[in-house]
Amino acid sequence: MRRQRGTAPDGRRHRVDGEAGARRSRRRRGSHGHDGVTTADQGNAIAEFALVLPLLMMLVFGMVELGFALSASQAVESAAREGGRLASLSSTSRSDVISRVDASLADAPLESGPVVSVSPSVCAGREGESVSVTVRGTRRIDIPFVLTHDLTLTGKAVFRCEA
Repeated sequence: MRRQRGTAPDGRRHRVDGEAGARRSRRRRGSHGHDGVTTADQGNAIAEFALVLPLLMMLVFGMVELGFALSASQAVESAAREGGRLASLSSTSRSDVISRVDASLADAPLESGPVVSVSPSVCAGREGESVSVTVRGTRRIDIPFVLTHDLTLTGKAVFRCEA
């Protein structure tokens, strides 16, 4: 059955055009913003954002701290290789190796100075044997309100002694 214009589904007649119909169609329940979103919806969005924001901030700070820790780890590995390459030469001393490692880690994001061990301490007269350089450093991981941890980073390089 086809409904006539100007009737509601229950059969009641209502005014279609004119001032009263226009006023009725503009009137809505609740307070609306300019884009049709009610203030209750806006309040819910703010409350949800307030709950999610700390988690997002922890993720962001965690990713930044992880990046710094990886950078420090690569710097320690690189310093060990620098020291190992220098230690493999027969004309260098242990103090030369330590100063090269310290210079290599000058800009590294470490909490304390590196601890360097060279074994054996010199390559003079040991051509063909191995020399190893181990570098240890500490990096603090600090995620606000969640975690503070000192991470020990270790880099090791083994080279053959040269003449």
